[in-house]
Amino acid sequence: MKCSVTFRHMKPSDPIRAHVEDKIDKVTKLMDGCEANVVLSVEKTNHVAHIELFTAGAHRIRAEARSEDMYGSIDVAVEKLVRQLKRYRDKIRDSHQNGAQLGKELSRRVIRVDKVDDSEDSASEAPEIVEHQTLVAREMSMGDALLQMDLLDADFLVYTDGITHQLNVMYRLPDGQYGLIEAKSPPLPN
Repeated sequence: MKCSVTFRHMKPSDPIRAHVEDKIDKVTKLMDGCEANVVLSVEKTNHVAHIELFTAGAHRIRAEARSEDMYGSIDVAVEKLVRQLKRYRDKIRDSHQNGAQLGKELSRRVIRVDKVDDSEDSASEAPEIVEHQTLVAREMSMGDALLQMDLLDADFLVYTDGITHQLNVMYRLPDGQYGLIEAKSPPLPN
């Protein structure tokens, strides 16, 4: 199990690092092949523990806790992580009861959006792209996409449908429901 501990706005402490590694070792016994990134920081009077766990199936599970004590923050964040990990494990078990192999590596497709090069005269009036992101649209089912959105507490998720192999965008509506955009390739010209 790989665990990296980062200290921000505080001095690195071996006892705190040992406490984190001990807690993360216990958590990773619930799920094999996990990696953890732990960021410990101090913000005014709050001690913040942010834990991000990467499972063998390339899912991320996040937990964060704030308190007046770093050890307390770590313990609460780990408890949140354990609850999420158990829920994730149970959903995987339920969705793979037909004997499918758990945790197999999913194929990945990289979607890249580059800055648009418009050479029109009205370029000064056109909106400008100020942020660029490269997203990995992993192949997964709709159920796995819902699970991933819940685990990440994300507002949207770009993924490739495992059946149609088309690009999909799942998004969270204000009422807590979900929406789905299915991208279809245009028909090939004859």
